[in-house]
Amino acid sequence: MSKVLVVTSGKGGVGKTTTTAALGAAIAQSGSSVCVVDFDVGLRNLDLVMGAERRVVYDLINVVCGDAKLSQAVIRDKRLPNLHILPASQTRDKDALTDAGVARVMEELREKFDWVICD
Repeated sequence: MSKVLVVTSGKGGVGKTTTTAALGAAIAQSGSSVCVVDFDVGLRNLDLVMGAERRVVYDLINVVCGDAKLSQAVIRDKRLPNLHILPASQTRDKDALTDAGVARVMEELREKFDWVICD
């Protein structure tokens, strides 16, 4: 079973997203498979930091709601083949996230990756 790490703070602008991206890249460089997950619904900036903004088709909420499969929403990094991102939605509200839906997605991620890092 994989390890799950959550980067969190009650304050904005303290480097959570930068830390998530950098930590994910460092762990992926060591050979482990990593998926970074953007939970910042509405803002969605982890994909921007990682240079994947033009490749987003489906997002976390699409997967939670069953509108897309996890494999359709996860984007593989172009520079590090072991690094993947599950972007947040920029247009939907965080109320679309359900406890059961997030738990299901997290369990699926844990089966596929050595590390899941949540921003």
